[in-house]
Amino acid sequence: MELAVIILFVLSIAVVSALVGRFEKRRAAAAKDRPAPAEPRPTDGQPARPARPSRPRPAPGETGTSPQAAKDAAALLSADQHRQIYAALGQGQPVKALKLYAMFTGAGIRASGAAIQNMAAHPQPYVRPIPDPAPESGSDAAPAKGAATPDAAAKAGKADPVEEEEISKWAQQLRPEDFLKP
Repeated sequence: MELAVIILFVLSIAVVSALVGRFEKRRAAAAKDRPAPAEPRPTDGQPARPARPSRPRPAPGETGTSPQAAKDAAALLSADQHRQIYAALGQGQPVKALKLYAMFTGAGIRASGAAIQNMAAHPQPYVRPIPDPAPESGSDAAPAKGAATPDAAAKAGKADPVEEEEISKWAQQLRPEDFLKP
């Protein structure tokens, strides 16, 4: 007897679920066939507001990203920042990547979101910024204070160039599909 009650209860849930699904489909189809609402008529002598034009939304495949925008966004980051952002993207944490990018660059949320979207769609290897040529006062010019030489970088325990090249090779092999959650 108890088994019959359980079976009837499960069956009733399935029937109600199917009916609700059909109702939602009919409702969506009716809303699609419905004509656009007419402009509101002015009341109390007030002029009617003009209808706001709707912005076209990009198709799901068309994201509005470009490799140049991704390159520009990645150029604002240091090697460590670049690594942290791509690590977050690789782990499927785009919100964390957005927060990090905003914190590192000082950009707003929308600009950071666009940059992260571009960087995820078009992965960029880290490119060391080219320093501006300093005016030379003579051939015996001493390096600027704090300037790093390869020996000084090795002594300071910083990453050697071989490791950065390996990371760049890894980043070049990334694809947009790598950042999508399974």
